[in-house]
Amino acid sequence: MRVLKEDIQSIKGIGPKKAASFAKLGIRTIGDALSYYPREYEIQAVPIDISSIQEGLVALCIKWDGSPRVSWIRKGFSTTRIKAKDQTGVVDCIWYNQPYRANQFQSGKKYYVTAKAVKKSSGYQIQNPSVEEYNPDIHGKPQILPVYPLTRGINQRSLRSLIEEALKKLLSYSGNNNIENNNKVSNKDSKNYYKTTYVNNIDKFIASRYGLINKHEAWIKIHKPESKEDLKQAQRRLAFEEFLQLQVTIQYMRNNVQGKKSGMLITDYHNNLKDFLSRLAFKLTSAQEKVLNEVLLDMSNGKVMSRLVQGDVGSGKTVIAAAASFCAAKAGFQAAMMAPTEILARQHYESFKKIFYKQASSENSIKIGLLTGGMKVSEKEELKEELRNGNIQVVIGTHALIQDDVVFNKLGLVITDEQHRFGVRQRALLQDKGELDLPHMMVMSATPIPRTLAHILHGDLDLSTIDSMPPGRIPIKTYHVGSAYRERIYRFVNKHALVGNQTYIVCPLVEESEVMELRSAEEVYQDLSKGVLKDISMGLLHGRQKPTEKEEVVEAFAKGELQVLVSTTVIEVGINVPNAVIMIIENAERFGLSQLHQLRGRVGRGDKPSFCILVSDGRDEKTKQRMKVLVESNDGFEIAEKDLELRGPGELFGLRQHGMPVFQIANPMRDYDLYELAKEAAIEIINDPNKEQLYHLFLEKALETWIDVS
Repeated sequence: MRVLKEDIQSIKGIGPKKAASFAKLGIRTIGDALSYYPREYEIQAVPIDISSIQEGLVALCIKWDGSPRVSWIRKGFSTTRIKAKDQTGVVDCIWYNQPYRANQFQSGKKYYVTAKAVKKSSGYQIQNPSVEEYNPDIHGKPQILPVYPLTRGINQRSLRSLIEEALKKLLSYSGNNNIENNNKVSNKDSKNYYKTTYVNNIDKFIASRYGLINKHEAWIKIHKPESKEDLKQAQRRLAFEEFLQLQVTIQYMRNNVQGKKSGMLITDYHNNLKDFLSRLAFKLTSAQEKVLNEVLLDMSNGKVMSRLVQGDVGSGKTVIAAAASFCAAKAGFQAAMMAPTEILARQHYESFKKIFYKQASSENSIKIGLLTGGMKVSEKEELKEELRNGNIQVVIGTHALIQDDVVFNKLGLVITDEQHRFGVRQRALLQDKGELDLPHMMVMSATPIPRTLAHILHGDLDLSTIDSMPPGRIPIKTYHVGSAYRERIYRFVNKHALVGNQTYIVCPLVEESEVMELRSAEEVYQDLSKGVLKDISMGLLHGRQKPTEKEEVVEAFAKGELQVLVSTTVIEVGINVPNAVIMIIENAERFGLSQLHQLRGRVGRGDKPSFCILVSDGRDEKTKQRMKVLVESNDGFEIAEKDLELRGPGELFGLRQHGMPVFQIANPMRDYDLYELAKEAAIEIINDPNKEQLYHLFLEKALETWIDVS
């Protein structure tokens, strides 16, 4: 629909400067404005008489009494005062550091004022009031007002005004200019509104089949609800559409990947598995055996495997990947494993070699290769040639594996580690390296996700969970302390360093920030290396260093040449140092619970007692709750549940990962019934033998939304 693509500068009062501010919020068109949903709502109060004021938030209908008076208390600090009156009395209003207010008032006009009333010895004072002209139609009754996320240069009033005008344009396009009385949209208006086949038919399909309101009505009710019921109807309609787009993509991928037959049959895996297990220095747990059996059955049943293997930090996922790769190689295929960092890729490479080459002979050896961006060009070219001619059966690498010039001889298995670090498209690019048949796909994640949410985030994959830990692991003791304990903490670090133990210190920033009062890695490193830990060998690690620099620091720490490693979250995955027994996390309130649990998992990998110290001065109740969860539990799945409960599904990983669904309205836990309905609708769309053009368009739209198909 043309109106949705109109630039917001078509709205009176929005010029290039204001449009640039709105663009920071992703609002460039009328459609963007309509799809910019409130984060919460507030109830606009009905005005009370001045004589009824009590301490707390108040709403008044007043006129100004006299002229405003601006006083400069000192340089950079001013007050603006004026009296407000109604038929019942007079009250003082004051603004701090807002001298421009003196030019905004007109005597004789009525104003709607909302503010905090504070009791003083001389009576009540209204502090920093919000002021707008009084409109009895708007301010004379309670209203549900949307509250939007903001950015510098944009306030709630200007954003509400923009969206109000966008709604008017929408209704004008539909042939109805009266937005105030148009919360009910007739079928005729709706038909005029949805002029394109795609929008019209999708909207009709959703509304008629599932008893939901149309998109037009949903937009009005999400921005201008007149009741809680209005809001509920709008949220359900918009949430359903978000789920449906995701589910169409999932069902499409299931039909086009898992439904396909595979020529990559991993035969005789029982004997090969026995061979593999004989090389291990330990026995698999029952949880590992169960998951490995699911993986190998998938690879031998004639269909393409698409499976997610998730487990807590240290639960033993790598050995599952190694076993699957071993069995694939023994069956005559190649296996490729992609890790998010060079550090982790090299670690996996060394682990695989240790297992594969134990008891190895010329008859049963499997050749393993490593491919990363940091390697010399000549090394990379040699390895690529070995892959092309099939001399390398198992290769482990980074994103370098998905480059166009990486060609496999007979790729049968693709594994991606730390799934949340890769997008769906990156997985698909590696899987597309298979020449004739699609290779089997296994993705691994050490970020435990509650099963309900896992089905939504990874609905295109079958799910396997390693739900128990190998025996003998000592639980990590976790403490939450304030910054006042730092001196005591570093004495503890020094004491452990003297007996050969190692420590991680993790900071949220690389360098000092003028905006946020947070401890940076560089600042901590400088302070400690010149101060309390000056006699201890220390290293600094962060994402801005060159790959070779990072590798040198990590290698030195792994070898024990460094006793303390100050780092950013770059060490969240990929470093396995059994001798590291202390994890200190500065400004712990800045991290999600699941991320804190991942960081904690860097210690406790040996046979010594280990400690995690969360340093945070956050005093709000939510911060205390979150820290308490970490202190009381070492169970990643339990922690993920709490993280979900406290922060919501949109922030489970702490950031918006590429390829991960980020919902604006839908809440997978709250709206699971809608998710199930959307799944049913998506299956119907995908499996309809008489697909209309609308379904192709919807599929195209869904794929663009959830997978970067460009």
